[in-house]
Amino acid sequence: MKISVVICTYNREKFLKPALDSYKNQTLQPEEFEIVVVDNNSTDNTKVIVQKFIEENPLLDVRYVFEERQGLSYARNRGIQEAKYEVITFVDDDAEVEKDFLKNLKTYFESDEKVMAVGGKVEPVFASGKEPAWLSPYLWGLVTKIDYGNKVKPFPANKYPVGCNMSFRREVFQKFGKFDTELGRIGRVGLASEEKDLFRRLKSGGAKIMYLPDITVHHHIDDYRLEKSYIIKLCYGIGISERIRTRKINVIEYFKKFIEYIFKLLASFLIAAGYILKGEFEKAKYVVLFRYYILKGFFKMDYEQ
Repeated sequence: MKISVVICTYNREKFLKPALDSYKNQTLQPEEFEIVVVDNNSTDNTKVIVQKFIEENPLLDVRYVFEERQGLSYARNRGIQEAKYEVITFVDDDAEVEKDFLKNLKTYFESDEKVMAVGGKVEPVFASGKEPAWLSPYLWGLVTKIDYGNKVKPFPANKYPVGCNMSFRREVFQKFGKFDTELGRIGRVGLASEEKDLFRRLKSGGAKIMYLPDITVHHHIDDYRLEKSYIIKLCYGIGISERIRTRKINVIEYFKKFIEYIFKLLASFLIAAGYILKGEFEKAKYVVLFRYYILKGFFKMDYEQ
């Protein structure tokens, strides 16, 4: 079994080289994996960085692919099209994998023929070296933090792998389809839910999705991604994406999501009260802000990048 690593990138020259460098010392032999870098219309030095990496690492199978259609889902689908091997793993362009990442991934897929998709830990790396004061477990999704413990197990109910650390057997895309191009990020901030949409299809089809604690990536978080204005736009995007996703299923799913969001907003006030009692006012404020703007986005009829 061999692995295709797909790295979709857009104007991330700051992090792209360290991300690529993390594959140079993998414990999995170079002939057992490939790296496909999908450039989604970058205007920086992305192409130069990738070409130089290819020249400096002739033992690694690395390919540069340009995808003109703007959008993360288009880039991911192009990566699936270009990938040669049985397992396709997606890792972000600002994320570095641990040295046993690919070996552990290969071992697990070979040990369980029924598993169709897996995801592992994602550890945020903040530019300041510390977590923002507002971050709580309820908001880990905003910085793509994933940690469900140190045991292999199915993902918790209604939880799935995240885009910067998710892997699939190739047959998944033949059986369940690819990423929905009406969803997913376009540029820096945009829509979301394309990952959830795919994993929901897998789950509905009875596919086995597992959490692997030994499949870890370190995900860099730019300072701008911690700013209130960015968080608000991100929440809008989540809400809009969920409206699009649920309406495409049926009106029942749409109203179920609406009721869920109302309930979660009300619950956020109770959670915030607990943080206030502990003197953690920033955590209290952002828990409510998060839920409020997702609900607002759910009813917003347009979206500006």
